[in-house]
Formats: sequence, C-alpha cells, structure tokens
Amino acid sequence: MANNFKYLVLATTFGFVFTYLLIPLTKRLAWTHGFLAYPGPRKIHSEPIPVLGGLAIFAPQTFLLGGYLYLLATDSNFIDHSRIDKFLSLFLGTLWILGLGILDDKINLSWRKKLLGQILGVGILIVGGNTIGQIMVPFYGVVDLGLFGYLVFGFIVLFITNAINLIDGMDGLAAGICLFVAVTCGILGFYNAYMFVTVICFTIAGSLLAFLRFNFPPATIFMGDAGSLSLGFMLSALAISNITKGSSQRYMNLTTFMALFLPFGIAMLDVVLSVARRWISGRKIFLPDADHIHHRFMEMFKRPRLVVGIFYVFSSVFCSLTLLLTITPESHSMLFVGSLTVLVLIGVMVMVLNLYRVKQIKKAYKNRRDCMFLSTFNTYKEMRIQRTKSINELIALLETGVRDLNFDMVEVSMNVLKHLVWNNERKIYPDSPRRNGQLAFRDSEIIVRWVIPTHDDHDYQKYLELTWLSFLSAVERKHWELNRLAIAASKENSIAPASEPDAWVPGTQL
Repeated sequence: MANNFKYLVLATTFGFVFTYLLIPLTKRLAWTHGFLAYPGPRKIHSEPIPVLGGLAIFAPQTFLLGGYLYLLATDSNFIDHSRIDKFLSLFLGTLWILGLGILDDKINLSWRKKLLGQILGVGILIVGGNTIGQIMVPFYGVVDLGLFGYLVFGFIVLFITNAINLIDGMDGLAAGICLFVAVTCGILGFYNAYMFVTVICFTIAGSLLAFLRFNFPPATIFMGDAGSLSLGFMLSALAISNITKGSSQRYMNLTTFMALFLPFGIAMLDVVLSVARRWISGRKIFLPDADHIHHRFMEMFKRPRLVVGIFYVFSSVFCSLTLLLTITPESHSMLFVGSLTVLVLIGVMVMVLNLYRVKQIKKAYKNRRDCMFLSTFNTYKEMRIQRTKSINELIALLETGVRDLNFDMVEVSMNVLKHLVWNNERKIYPDSPRRNGQLAFRDSEIIVRWVIPTHDDHDYQKYLELTWLSFLSAVERKHWELNRLAIAASKENSIAPASEPDAWVPGTQL
C-alpha cells in the first residue's frame, strides 16, 4: 500500500511539473499560430487570451499512455494484458478528441461537426470493448444490458464531455471542477486496486493544479475546447472504469452507477437547464448564450473568484458524497449517506432554480415567438453574410438592426466620418430607457454605433443584444475575408497594398 501511495505522489508531481513547464511554451505557440480567444459578446476578458491550455494539460497523460502501451507491446509482465484493447482505445480516442478540440479552437467548428467528431471518438472507445455489461438493481437482480450497454456507455461519455465543455465559461471554473473529479476517480481507482486508472487520474490532477496557477481569475491562458472536451471525454471513461469489475462483461450496483454522475453534477445540471430554458424561450438548443448557471451567479455576486469558489464547494461536496456512496459498506450508514445525498441534491436544485424564477419563466414563454425569430434571424444572417461579394454589400446588411430588430438607430463610421446612418421613424417602447453601444472593427477604421430600447424581460433583452453582437462579429469576420481577397487581387495586379492584416481579430466591445 505504501509503495502504491508513492506512485500517486510521483504521478501528481509529474503532471504538475510537466504542465507547469509546458505552459509558457504553449502560450508562445498559441500567439504564433493564432490560437487566441478574443473579446466578444459572451466574453468577460478585454484582451486576447491564448487557448492552447488543453495541450499542456494532456501532454503528461499522452506521455504516460504512450509509455503504458509501449510496455504492453514489449510483453512486460508488469501489466495486465487482458485490457490492452481498452487502454489502446482510450489512448487513440483521447488523441482524436484532443485534435478535434484544437481544430475547433482554430476554426470554430459548427455544433454538428463537433458532435459528429465526438461520436467518432466514442466509437473508438466502444470498438476497444468499453461498455456497461450488467447492473445489479435492488429488489430485482442483475440486468444484462447486452448491446444496449454500448449505447448507455456512449451516451454517458457524450453527455459528460459536452457538460464540461459548456461549464467552461469562467476563468478557473472547468479546471477546478475537473480537478475534484480527477482526485475522486483516482481515490476510487486506488480503493479498487486499478493502478492504471489511479495513476492517470492523479497525473491529470497534478496537471490541473499547475494549469490553475495560470487559469485562476484573472486567467492568462484558457484550456479551450481542446482541454474541456478531452477532460470530459477521458474522465467520464475513467469514471466508468472505476465502477466496473473485472476485465470482461461485469455488473455494477445501481447505487454505485448513479454515484458516477455526482462529481459531474453541476456541469450536468447546467446542461439540463440550458436545454430546458432554450426550449421554453424558443431558442435553438445548440446555439450558445450567456445565461448559464455561472452567468447567473456572476450577475448576483459580480466577483469571479467568489463565484468560482462557490462552484468548488459544490464540487467538493458532490465528490465527497460519491466516495461515501461507493466506499461505505452496504449497511445503515449507506442508508444515511444516501439520504444525505438526496437532501444535498434537493438543496442545490432549489438554490440553482431560484436563479430561474417562475415569473422569468412566464415572461420567457410569453416572448417565445420573438426569441424564435431571433434564433432564425441569427442563422439566416450568417448565411446571407457568407453570400456577400463586396464590402459595401456587407455594410448595407447593418440596416437590419433598424429594420428587423427595431433599434432606434444604427450608424457606421469610416475614417472618423459618418458613412451611413439608419433611423427608425416608428420607435417601439418610446417611454422605456435607451441603451447605447458601439463596436470598433479591429484592423479597420469602421465603427458601428447603435441605440436600442429596453424591454421588460431582462432575459430577452440579453438575448437580443447577444444576437446583434454575434451578427456584428460575423460581419466583421467577413469584412476581414473580403479585405484579404482584395489584397490578394492587388498583389496579382502588382499593386502594393497600403497594409495587410496578419490575422482576423474580432472587434472589441467598447
């Protein structure tokens, strides 16, 4: 036991040192190749931040998995060869998801392509033999899931992967939650004598500790989708490995199976609430918004570190309950722990749902048709923007703010001079306060200003402004693309352009 504990300390130290030393190099790599998170409508930072932190987090795990597979290939007696397919599939699947996340960080994949890539990653795990074979249901007996076990396994991994991806909306939030999850999975692996799972989990924990040194508010590096997707993918697979027994088809207790979800509880609750509120309000389920649980807490407390600390407390409680439910022998103490778990879950649910009050739900449903219009507007305008052939045609689309969104005014300035101004002759809500905004296109002299009336539904107001800012970001990106085409054409005609932008940078909200 003492010798095994030494491996845990070494694994944690290895992950911490490896990631800590790699992060400065990762930052330079991100700046050189444009892996940056720019300020935008759903961002709280005001300067570009590198987003290749996921690469630094997973480099130690990749190194260990590669070494583990090398030992398998050399027929070492130190390793359990009966699980080689599962180890190999975990290694290849994680690399695939890591690559998918890096690609998404670079070119911002659509949700359909990202989901398809995740399904392929889960397929790699399933081909390697990862599944849930049998479940012991109290008062009934063992239920053999058969082929359905592969679907259950795949759904769990997909759900948790996207839950971690969605919760990654504040500095230090996803990394801290995953740190608690990794430690919990590592302790369970140690308890079940699964040293492979234990070592990998504590290596992840060490890497996340090092990463939080740079990611805790205010962050100087983000994990990006490469980090959040890979963490959700690997930790969910390792968590399932912890609650299964043996190397072939095996059974698990239903209580233990349900306990699997507790460490990911906050992230999974956020997914459920996101789907529910978007459906109620008429928004498209897969389009992002700025109304997650952490956004609500930020509106309440206004202090990022305090909000992150609250989520850390929730995660620590859930992880502690998981350990008690899975390690405590089945007795009266198990009944007590189970009852305590239910009470804690009810308390957290009441606290979180209080952020989404009944009156707000009624207003959201009342404005459902308007939100459905905004969702359709967003999709249609992005397609319309891609069809534009000239900058003048592109800029003319900004009249949409007055015509379709009922703004009071939209103004476009170029080189400090007013270029275009659209005014709404019939202002809606004439007695309500007005909100002014402006956005400057980077690497350009274009500045867009607007005046918008306020609505009685605060959530609808946020969604309206988010829709407009997303539209402006798409216009700005297309403007940069058209500029590059103009520059390329001028080079072909041997006309030296005045300047050439190095990379497209979204505008800064002023």
